Amino acid sequence: MSLLPGNRYTIEITGLSHEGAGVGRLEGTAVFVAGALPGERVEVVLQKVKKKYAVGMLSQVLTPSAGRVEPLCPVYEVCGGCQLQHLAYAKQLEAKTRRVGETLKRIGKLDHFILKPILGMKNPWHYRNKAQLHTAYYQGKLRLGYFRPETWELVPIEDCYLLPPEFSLITKKLEDLLNAYSIEPYRRQTGKGYLKHVILKKAMATGEFMLILVTNGKLDNNLSEVVLQLVKEFPKVVSVYHSISTDDRSNLGSDFTLIHGKATIEEKLGNLTFSISAPAFFQVNVEQMQVLYDQAVAYAGLQGKETVLDLYCGTGTISMFLAAEAKKVHGIEEVVMAVEDAKYNAKLNGIINVEFHAGKVEKILPNLAKNGLTADVIVLDPPRQGCERQVLEVAAAIKPKRMVYVSCDPATLARDLGILQELGYKTVEVQPVDMFPQSGHVECVVLMTRL
Repeated sequence: MSLLPGNRYTIEITGLSHEGAGVGRLEGTAVFVAGALPGERVEVVLQKVKKKYAVGMLSQVLTPSAGRVEPLCPVYEVCGGCQLQHLAYAKQLEAKTRRVGETLKRIGKLDHFILKPILGMKNPWHYRNKAQLHTAYYQGKLRLGYFRPETWELVPIEDCYLLPPEFSLITKKLEDLLNAYSIEPYRRQTGKGYLKHVILKKAMATGEFMLILVTNGKLDNNLSEVVLQLVKEFPKVVSVYHSISTDDRSNLGSDFTLIHGKATIEEKLGNLTFSISAPAFFQVNVEQMQVLYDQAVAYAGLQGKETVLDLYCGTGTISMFLAAEAKKVHGIEEVVMAVEDAKYNAKLNGIINVEFHAGKVEKILPNLAKNGLTADVIVLDPPRQGCERQVLEVAAAIKPKRMVYVSCDPATLARDLGILQELGYKTVEVQPVDMFPQSGHVECVVLMTRL
């Protein structure tokens, strides 16, 4: 019989997707079920049936997993901010390690590599240093929170178990002020309204906060007054920006205007200091960021004489860790402002053996290679979509002794490692790192050597 939307089915869950949904099979078709766990027998109502997969809504857990626990968060099931609070943390780690191994074998056709157990956190709560909150009217008042998945329905956030406690205190006061000064939330259904998003960043080492207010138009005098009142009560909010966004596809505008305090907040990682600007990307879990980068440096195996290429270097965090052990590091990054941050951070830390190049990796790397640049080690840390094949081909043609791949998506990682194997690089060891506890996401660091 064919699968039909609206029908009820019983299914055995065998795995987890990269988004944390349970995965099982009906009539050979993969079915994704949010809230279901591996090892469970569940009843689902199919919502979507596509050519290669289906999506089911969990109706009833018939046989629960031994790892199933009661979520801490009262809005966990509707918020969408995390996906695995109902799975004990030790079981989350096991499931993520297993998914990495299965994905590399299935998509990358890889074998004979060492898969290390994932490196988890001692305390997998309150680790995020950044929150992106939406605005909407809720019970007659402007509230801050997250949108229920696939809707514009706001879920107000009182306390988030992934954020430090100060976030809740600041956002509650901000809500009170926004309502007191009659600030109107932006309504996506009509394109009307003013305040769209509130972004709050914290430098964990220094305790400094940055606030970014994203609106649908120019800075309003009332919003300026809100800022003045907020920073009086919370002096740790040392930097406040305003950004205009007229595009609903992005949470940020293209420019940022400093309206209070200093231009950046300072974070410390190991013995390095990083100045974080408003648009700069910085990992949201600083504790695990250190673990991730230490592993990347260990896999690079540097002795102080090597030239290293750091591709997709962002604000230069990995580059500067590598520079402490290498002769010279070249970082390449497309986002010009990130490169400016990288140069500033290198200067801030007195690092002189690193050079940053602004532009697309697929353009800059071939030009550097044509001009005779060689490398003993190449580090790749691409965005979620992975590397262009051309980048992998040029990287392999440079013939470094080692490559280190840092990835936030096991599927694109597997694809790229498969290509690199064709190009003469063997996957030796894979170390998953749990950067995002309570979610389905997993980071990996991979060591490759030339055959």
